[in-house]
Amino acid sequence: MEEKQIDKIYELIDASKYDEAEVEIKKILEVDSKDTDAQRLLALCEVNLEHYDQARSILEDVIKYRQDDALCWYYLGCCYDNLEEYVEAKFAYKKVLELRPEYVDAYKSLAIVYIKTEDHDHAIEYAKKGLEYSQEDYALYYILGTACMASKRFEESVEYIEHAIKLNPGNVQLYNNLGTSYLTIGELDKAFETYERASQVDPKDSLTYFNMASILQLQNKHKEACEYFAKAHELEPEEDSYLVAWALSEVKAGQFKEAIEHYKYLASAYPQKSSYRYNLACCYQVVGEYEVAITLLKQLALLNPKATNIMKKLAGIYMASGQYSKAKEIYEKIVTQGTTSFQLYYELALLCVKTDDIDRAEQILKKVCKLNPDFALAHKDLGVIYLNKRLFDYAKDEFEQAYKCDPENYSVVLEYANYLHSTSDFEKADEFYQKAIEIDEENPNGLAFSALNKTHLKQIDLAKEQITKAMKKCSDSAFLLFIAGRIYFLDKDYDCAKMYLIKAYELEKLPDVQNLLGLCYMELGNYEQAKSIFNNLLEKAPMNVNVLLNVAHCHEKLGENDDALRCAEKITETFPECEDAQELIRKLS
Repeated sequence: MEEKQIDKIYELIDASKYDEAEVEIKKILEVDSKDTDAQRLLALCEVNLEHYDQARSILEDVIKYRQDDALCWYYLGCCYDNLEEYVEAKFAYKKVLELRPEYVDAYKSLAIVYIKTEDHDHAIEYAKKGLEYSQEDYALYYILGTACMASKRFEESVEYIEHAIKLNPGNVQLYNNLGTSYLTIGELDKAFETYERASQVDPKDSLTYFNMASILQLQNKHKEACEYFAKAHELEPEEDSYLVAWALSEVKAGQFKEAIEHYKYLASAYPQKSSYRYNLACCYQVVGEYEVAITLLKQLALLNPKATNIMKKLAGIYMASGQYSKAKEIYEKIVTQGTTSFQLYYELALLCVKTDDIDRAEQILKKVCKLNPDFALAHKDLGVIYLNKRLFDYAKDEFEQAYKCDPENYSVVLEYANYLHSTSDFEKADEFYQKAIEIDEENPNGLAFSALNKTHLKQIDLAKEQITKAMKKCSDSAFLLFIAGRIYFLDKDYDCAKMYLIKAYELEKLPDVQNLLGLCYMELGNYEQAKSIFNNLLEKAPMNVNVLLNVAHCHEKLGENDDALRCAEKITETFPECEDAQELIRKLS
């Protein structure tokens, strides 16, 4: 090659004009195809143009004639490295170091190859050898930090990367890697501080903000995390992985409307990812837009008919919206697909109870008990069904088994106590009610049932004390107010009983509440009001003997004897054995 040609080629290479340099080199090779200097320069251009296969082919030929050319071996190593031919790359880099032991770039490249092949000890060895020739090369410390991190030597990793930052404080990637090291060893605060330093070095690096958001996410600081996810997304709006993490924090932070918008985009952009539509449905469920959630889950169920989690979520939304029959249908489908999950059968049994399919619930609960004989809740619920059917012996067996399986379960202990109360074993019931209260002091139902039981033990003052405690925990419960009214009625404090019963009836118009309120008015001598209440009950149950009898007594007290007599005769037409009605007829005739 002529000196002028060489100068021009080097000028082009120095200016990174590799295509133009190639043209000039090929002109030389057209004259002398064996010119190894020209071939070497051509390979250099090919490497810089990332044409590694072509560069390798040239260098493999050149190296036959230039075995002692360290630079040729180095670039050949680069070609092998980028072509993922790591055995050959190691050989070439080692050849460089044999020829030129001070060639620091070869140590760095060789260490990186060892990291890629997960031979971290050798990576550390060669990087340290490189430090013997250059203690001011930040890349060597960076490589050492990376190798130590990969080999789980995290404390060492932190030391090396911190040293690299001292040498090159303007490299944002070093801060991000140091943050990752701190993150790995659980130093979340230090990791966050490091990422903050990175954001000062390069305020436009989106990954830094994403990493900061991720730490806040790990610390359950989801509202703050959302702010940093927003910054990361603003800087790199096309990076959808930021949106995925951001939406998760929005859900955790209760920002469901914002999460909905992000999941809508993700579901549209990635229709093959069913998880985005599933999460979108969950968000719609939380904000109460059940129909939208149901539509989305139905679509997913069609695409994944055997996806139990989707079917259960759909059933859950039907339950939340009071559509128990539809929820039950879904569980029936899940069961018919074949399952040995006692939990699935148990959930189906609960839905059968909700839809008044008690016989089916009983059948399924028996199956649950066979699948898992130690599942206390199934025995307890089966006991409740037997109790309601007045099969007391069967109920006793199930409650005893439930208690044996889980004696510290609140609902098991409470229902066992209710069973004992129903069978008039008030003393033993009291023991179990007290245990239920000890297990869950904050649950007002245990206090309420216990209070009711204490009335049968003639412990009215204790009953009033317990129901007062229960109402302090939950002041707007119709059930608790009804129990309070019942206790004060038994204590003959009819004004107080009336107050509680009126509040209970305002919350929930139940016949039992209405009937007891009518009895209160009778005891208070307000027979007109009592009669109005009982007549209202008769509209729903015209042949209720007790209510008819109460109406008759109200008529009698108001001097409306003919009306009282008609009510009594109506009772005896259907129930001639009713002694109270017969006595009233004799009295008024």
